[in-house]
Amino acid sequence: MSETVQHDRLKRLVSSGFRGMCRSSERKSQLKSRTRAIDESRIVRTKQMFFGLADRTRLMILELLLQEELCACEIMTALDLTQPTTSHHLGILERSDLIAGRRDGKWVFYRIANPKVSSLLEKSHLIIGGS
Repeated sequence: MSETVQHDRLKRLVSSGFRGMCRSSERKSQLKSRTRAIDESRIVRTKQMFFGLADRTRLMILELLLQEELCACEIMTALDLTQPTTSHHLGILERSDLIAGRRDGKWVFYRIANPKVSSLLEKSHLIIGGS
């Protein structure tokens, strides 16, 4: 969208009275200032988290981990996945800070990394209508 069209739309909004008594240039300045104040690292972390959640297999893994800590081989068995596929999805979930691994000898056991993630998943069941 061209800057002229953006300016015209903002000008119409401001002149409608929805944004109080200010000029469109003032409103534009306010909005740009707010945008500069956004913490970019927070945006990146949020993007990573949603990427981790945006896959059926990863959601299935998270659902399993809500119930108990599991080893990668248990996840492979439960979901009929190959080792490389399991590692791929576990890696994404770890980089997204959704799960954490704990090494015990040769085994790595995975769990939900943050109680807020568990709460988010449980609340999503209420929102979308699940058990």
